[in-house]
Amino acid sequence: MHFSGKPILRSKNKLATVLYNKKILPFYYKLGMSWENLPRIEPGQFIMLRISHQVDPLLRRPFGVYKTFGQGAMSKKQGIEIIYKVVGKGTKLMTDLKPDDTVDILGPLGNGFPNPLSSPFAKGGQRGLNIIMVAGGIGIAPFYLLAKNYQRSAMSLKLLFGGRGKDDLPGFEDFQKLDSNMDISTEDGSIGKKGLVTDLLKKELSKKGAHIVYACGPKGMLKEVAGIAEKADVPCYVSLDNAMACGIGACLGCAVKTVRSSVFGVRGKKEINSQLSTRDSQLYKMVCKDGPVFNAREIAWEEL
Repeated sequence: MHFSGKPILRSKNKLATVLYNKKILPFYYKLGMSWENLPRIEPGQFIMLRISHQVDPLLRRPFGVYKTFGQGAMSKKQGIEIIYKVVGKGTKLMTDLKPDDTVDILGPLGNGFPNPLSSPFAKGGQRGLNIIMVAGGIGIAPFYLLAKNYQRSAMSLKLLFGGRGKDDLPGFEDFQKLDSNMDISTEDGSIGKKGLVTDLLKKELSKKGAHIVYACGPKGMLKEVAGIAEKADVPCYVSLDNAMACGIGACLGCAVKTVRSSVFGVRGKKEINSQLSTRDSQLYKMVCKDGPVFNAREIAWEEL
């Protein structure tokens, strides 16, 4: 197995104070934490979190940064907010966190979603460019920051948000307050259109215009999104969520296979990936260090 040769990122850990821990849906919570001298955090970056007084579970857990607050405002406490879903022992323990409790944060980590105005998307400028954000359940995490970053631009932003039902759409009210252009789908039809969020994407990409797709959610959804975008010849970036222990590329636990040889970029143009192995085996990349955001055409989806 061959791994990319990027240097390991050196991010600092810090102790943070819990500001609030609110239950927002039956299995979802919002956790706010202080962060003095808050660095710039790009949409799609994440933190590794450990409850500081706990020995078990020992390993940190990765969480996407949902919101930042107080940055540049001396009168406000600086910090971040994450959304988490209770799925196991670690997240169950997190529900007991109270204001003034201490947690240990490592971050910000990883690479976020690319600037949509970077080459080759900037040819037509901001006007006429449609950013389509596709979120499944907890996959909403990176898109609040992204929507805030570009809501005053000349670009069009559209959120396609899907879940099993109305209780699987965390942050829905936040995007309503942003006055976001948003379409909802649920598998049980309890809110929005009954069906899958990928059905909404097919409809959106059938419209005229220059589109770019950013997606985050379950792997099955991401694979389908990648296929739809490729068929429409539209650039697509996905945020992967692999199990990881370190968050900095040292443990090699979050390896993902990427396409060997050439990666096809937008409009079918062949782009050479300088990190691909020259040997017969495929290249593995680390979700934590090389991602979590990848060009969808770079992922070996059948091997995921």
